[in-house]
Amino acid sequence: MEAATFLPSDPSVLVEASLSCPFCLAEADEIVIEGGVLDASARCSCVACSRERSVALDPEQFLRLSLTVPRTG
Repeated sequence: MEAATFLPSDPSVLVEASLSCPFCLAEADEIVIEGGVLDASARCSCVACSRERSVALDPEQFLRLSLTVPRTG
């Protein structure tokens, strides 16, 4: 699993770029947070190339994303 590369203080555009598809570079069409604060990940889906991947989040990144994206389990 890859790790997210954005800082919690980064502007939204850098957060979105960090979670964009590494294969076709399209912005993630769907981002869903999974797990809890200590084992969080973001499931990112790309409609452009039909790929899905999980990105590990540290606690600060989890907090930043938990304010703006849906969460499961």
